[in-house]
Amino acid sequence: MSVKSCVVTVVLYYLFTFDKVYVLTTSEGINTDPFVIDVSWNSHDYDLHTIPTLQVVSNPLLARQFSPIYKKIFANLKQLNADYARYAVWFPYPKLAVAELDPPSGLAQCGNVGQDFSINLSCEQNGGVISKVDFASYGTSTGACGQMKQGQCHAANSTTVVERMCLGKSKCSVPAFVDLFGDPCYGTVKRLLIQIQCDPPQNNTYYNFTYLDTMLEDFLDATDGHSRIISFCTQPTWLFKQDTPHIYPDNASLVDWEYPVGTELVDDTMQALGDYYGRLLAWYTRGGFIDEYGREHRSNYYYNWDYTEIFNEVEAEHHMTVEYYTRAYDAVVQGIRRHTNNYAMKYVGLALAFHQFDWFRYFLNHSNHAPDIPLDMISYHFYASGNSRTNPLDWEPFFNQLDAFTLQVEQIEEIRKILSPKTRTTIDELGVILADDNTPGAPQFPPIYWNAAAALYAYAWAKISRLRIDVVGHSQLVGSFFFTFVYFRLATYRIMYIGYPELPDLQLQPQFPSVALLNWTTGEGSAKYWTSKLLIDTVDIDNDQAVITRTTDTSSQNIFCQAFVGINGRRWVLIINKRYANVDVFLPGATGGRMQIINEASGFGPATEVTLTLSTITLSPFSVVIVHMPTASAN
Repeated sequence: MSVKSCVVTVVLYYLFTFDKVYVLTTSEGINTDPFVIDVSWNSHDYDLHTIPTLQVVSNPLLARQFSPIYKKIFANLKQLNADYARYAVWFPYPKLAVAELDPPSGLAQCGNVGQDFSINLSCEQNGGVISKVDFASYGTSTGACGQMKQGQCHAANSTTVVERMCLGKSKCSVPAFVDLFGDPCYGTVKRLLIQIQCDPPQNNTYYNFTYLDTMLEDFLDATDGHSRIISFCTQPTWLFKQDTPHIYPDNASLVDWEYPVGTELVDDTMQALGDYYGRLLAWYTRGGFIDEYGREHRSNYYYNWDYTEIFNEVEAEHHMTVEYYTRAYDAVVQGIRRHTNNYAMKYVGLALAFHQFDWFRYFLNHSNHAPDIPLDMISYHFYASGNSRTNPLDWEPFFNQLDAFTLQVEQIEEIRKILSPKTRTTIDELGVILADDNTPGAPQFPPIYWNAAAALYAYAWAKISRLRIDVVGHSQLVGSFFFTFVYFRLATYRIMYIGYPELPDLQLQPQFPSVALLNWTTGEGSAKYWTSKLLIDTVDIDNDQAVITRTTDTSSQNIFCQAFVGINGRRWVLIINKRYANVDVFLPGATGGRMQIINEASGFGPATEVTLTLSTITLSPFSVVIVHMPTASAN
């Protein structure tokens, strides 16, 4: 298939004088007969109800401590003016996602770090000093606090070194350096494990909000004045039964895809689970919390947000059953209320990656919950996929995959309306994940990919809006990729490469780069970002209504078109090119109107705006267009 230049050619002329939209296709492989779209401006179809928004996932690019572009990222988030943005504090970076990575340890205080990191010990809580070193080993020792055991590799001077550095001091920092302990087993990866006691005795917890605080502050500032959904997705792994403690990365910017360990909670009453989330929300909404031993921790945060989402894709991560999850959901709601005394908070449940209808039937049945547990909103996800990272023709099926998903949405809606009609719905992760997305060295994908993924989101929002879903979130604001410039077809393009980014200080690994809305290096918006902004800026759910829009594209494989009317004579048309080919759109009555188009030519900039002097528009592959029609009196 030959592909025309990415430059938009706008040829404007009238074919007819009545308000119909004609689509003329001229590219090879597409029927040359015009696809006629008949817009009946006075015929109501459905009320517009669905809010376009996005998901923001915590990762090092959002962290002030790591990212050179975090200010640009949050400025772009603020620029979107999105309602119901979802902030997901997710596990691939445990130190960025979990406030209490190690379990409370009573009177014993412990540390466990890898080579070249340090253990910080403190007895300052009661004005005390470090009085005893119970255990110290630099080598291959293992075990949780109170259960540490020497490995075959052990530096014999470990206890002596720690005692010299720490005994009698209120605090100390012990680095896991070969220069300090010597090398007890050359060529073996070593860790430093320490257990100490304080005088006077103190109970020890391990809360650390260093990274969580700064990212949440910036997110809440960027979305101030808007509804938000906060999802502290990840539970501390020590809450779950496991044979040996999970060792998370010492470097906060390193990925740990194996963090969600365990399928059964240690505390089957789930009170400890609820208490963790209660304290977490109290930290951010009530100025602080009381820990497991009655000690007060002050934050001076008094934030408010609308919804707290409980967990994320636990059916995949912790293999929970719906019965187990429902109990956990109730326990978390109760824990939050217990620690915050906040009964106004609303909650989002499920966050399913797979759409098992039995989950919806069980969870939405109020009789399966404890008394007074609200079912304010449910959430679930959809990602299209393609077998090729480089062939744009392989991305045309994205739209058929979305069509199949909408059939599932219809079935879920039937269940919800019967069991819990007042429960709202957010599809808070919707996007594309290409094959081998997290594989270093995977083939690059060309710039047109961003347009294909952007077109899918616009199509998804429009199709799902017919089903009156409350919120559809574009996933996700920023992922992991970097760019270079190459010379291609007499023009300069940004090509996205997958793999470890050229930012060695961050030591960042790929995190679903095909899902990102922003450029990894510069923070610029891709076509996905600008499509989200175009929809957010255009859609007025309080006043807009869809009108009957028909097309003779009987296969529905080439274009999508939906017209809307609002107040004061406002009329606008969303047109999406679903093909990797040029398509001509004829829209009688558009003369004098304003067209906004996002395509390959608009690149990492906003929609190109054109005042229409005639009525034919050539859409390049995977273009997204909104035509703001002139008022009826102007025609």
